[in-house]
Amino acid sequence: MRLTHIAGSGLTATIGVALASAVALPTPAFGQTVADRALSDVQTDVAGGCTTLTVNFNMRIQVLSSFPATGRELQIRIQPLEPMGTRLIRDSLRTPTKLPELRSIEYDGDNPGGPVLSMFFTKDMHFEVDAGQAPQTLVVKVTQPGKVCGSGDDAPVAPVVASPETAPVPAEPTPAGPSLASPGTEQDRAETAQQIAAAEQAIRDSNPDKAIELLTQAAARTENENTPRAIELLGVTNERKGQADNARAQYQEYLRRYPAGEGSDRVRQRLATLNAGLPSGAPQQLRDTSKTADASAWKWGARGSFSQFYFRDQARTNALNTSSTLGTEVDNSVNVNQLLTNGDITLSGGTDKRQFQVRAAGSYTQNFGTSASITTINQGSQVQTYRSKPGGGIEALTALYFDYTDREIGTQLRVGRQTRNTQGVFGRFDGALLGWQATPKLRFNAVGGFPVFSSRQMKVLTERPFYGVSVDVGAKRSPIQTTLYWFDQRAKGGFTDRRSVGIESRFLRKSFNAYALLDYNVNLGDVNMALLSLNYSFPDGSNLSLIGDYRKQPLLGTVNALNQMIDPTNNRIETLSGLRPFFTDAEINQLAKDRTLTAKSVTATYSRPITKKLQMSADFSLTDTGGTPGTAATAGTQAIDPILAVGKEYFYGLQFIGSDLLMTNDIYILSGRYADTSTSRIYTADFNARVPVTDKFRLSPRVRYGYSKDKITLATLNPGNFNQFQPTIRFNYYPIRHSELELEFGGNFQSRKVWNSTSAAYGTIDETGWVLSAGYRLDF
Repeated sequence: MRLTHIAGSGLTATIGVALASAVALPTPAFGQTVADRALSDVQTDVAGGCTTLTVNFNMRIQVLSSFPATGRELQIRIQPLEPMGTRLIRDSLRTPTKLPELRSIEYDGDNPGGPVLSMFFTKDMHFEVDAGQAPQTLVVKVTQPGKVCGSGDDAPVAPVVASPETAPVPAEPTPAGPSLASPGTEQDRAETAQQIAAAEQAIRDSNPDKAIELLTQAAARTENENTPRAIELLGVTNERKGQADNARAQYQEYLRRYPAGEGSDRVRQRLATLNAGLPSGAPQQLRDTSKTADASAWKWGARGSFSQFYFRDQARTNALNTSSTLGTEVDNSVNVNQLLTNGDITLSGGTDKRQFQVRAAGSYTQNFGTSASITTINQGSQVQTYRSKPGGGIEALTALYFDYTDREIGTQLRVGRQTRNTQGVFGRFDGALLGWQATPKLRFNAVGGFPVFSSRQMKVLTERPFYGVSVDVGAKRSPIQTTLYWFDQRAKGGFTDRRSVGIESRFLRKSFNAYALLDYNVNLGDVNMALLSLNYSFPDGSNLSLIGDYRKQPLLGTVNALNQMIDPTNNRIETLSGLRPFFTDAEINQLAKDRTLTAKSVTATYSRPITKKLQMSADFSLTDTGGTPGTAATAGTQAIDPILAVGKEYFYGLQFIGSDLLMTNDIYILSGRYADTSTSRIYTADFNARVPVTDKFRLSPRVRYGYSKDKITLATLNPGNFNQFQPTIRFNYYPIRHSELELEFGGNFQSRKVWNSTSAAYGTIDETGWVLSAGYRLDF
């Protein structure tokens, strides 16, 4: 099957093209080479019975909706806030060891209703989904059904350590002793648990006063099964704060109420240590006090993932022309034939004060070669030709860095290949990032290095060095956080490529969040990017998201002057210095602005639950992409033709997602989309099901249909049409923890009506093909 990409991979040329990718005719993602990583990592924070997952993306996102609230598979629909090729790929993350019920974390950028992050669990869980503290994160709180995740703040919780698997957080103790004579009401238990969870978070935020206040309130409630936990933790917090008398009183109160049991033994040991005047030491796990934790002792860890997937795409194409002189052509082709190997490993170590990480992530694509056997039948004669392309290997390096965090002096240093989408840095780079937390509300950052234009770039390209400085204003859990930055990037030949000043601001509450960004190019005197994202959750569970986007494509820089610059011998002009004999520096700056498109878009998305088992969402997008002027020829450059403005394009979508409709924990997604673009009208329909046969085996059948009708334009006087039907089925099997086997097989049936100017008649191109992907993933 020769894949028809209405939206391509990589960095898109315009916002309109990027949005069109979401409503384009169906193109199976498993038939493509994976271009890059959408997901960065996941961090885990455990407090009592609540597990908080913070998923970090390699792009800024807006959470649009999530479904269901309780079940085995969570679907989170997101909107990327930048037109990146990652919206077209599939990706996954290693599941954290602290949440053994979680089987998989997967990103599907090929979903017709927009990119989706899905989490698959082995048993029913309750979910709460929020935007993260940073625009490239989202937060998922997971508890047992019927329980509530406590939070002492309206803002969602984010982990406060660099290593997601080594955070020293208080653990929930074993039962204190015999059953309470007065167990309290369900409300008493829930509210006590909520205050305890909020206090645990305050402890992690180094705010013992707030923790003591919350625990005092929890211990004073009507006695229930969570009261022992509150009293014990209150004593521990007072002890760590140096308030020995208060801690002693709490331990004694605990033993008076609960004189027997494992919890009593633990508290009795704490009290004996306190009475003996021994040092209490650093924070320790509450689960086992027979072994006193040493905060100064180094803890080491290693985690990672390894996967291999084979992709094959094969098709038979028949081209028939109405002209008898051209006849028919049959093309049997192998379009994709490759093995993709991915690896990601992180080594970590540290104490409660100092931590480091070393991470390496990359891939290798082994192409086994493609081929085409073409048979041409012309008025009874038959000619067969064969052509093939040899295979080869493609290396990619997505991350390779060393990270060091020192909490005592409030600094963090990361050196190597890394990804950043803030403070003027928009993407992957090779370099160093240094941060210093001067006060709880003030952080200074410095960054420097060289941009990475593709993960397939295996060496440091030093032609465009940059540096930047920024200041973050706002406490870690403050609802308002603001960043001011200065960014300076140079180009070869002594040119200033991009010099920007910018401001980012984030407002975060439980029911409302907003993100704004303004980047102004100082040396070229124009706005490079302006972005505003608003999201509000209504009390009835519905959600409204609005996104306004203005940006230059590509990012406005002096090197854009080289776009389409060809010398009289048809060779590209590679450096800005090569333009100086023919243009002044002021003219080069103007050329850079002339060769840069301006793209504007507005997107609105609304979702609401219809019932507990059914959710509806609708979205609308309007894009307006401008053109570029032409440039006259000079003695050393050829003329450049103008690019006509694309103009306004409209995109509409409607989606229904249901759960537990035919069997327990099944999920069904029905999507319909319509696009009115400058060149065509596109209609798509998609039905996707996820059926958990067992807790280790899933079936995912899918059917997609698309139809496109060309418009009459200056370039298309004889419009054609195109339709495509694609049935697929995916099998996922999880034989043991941290392992997955996947097999996906699908067919492709498409027909295109095209105008042939030579024969002055319409012809048809029919294609039948199949695609296959098979592989495994191991996490450790």
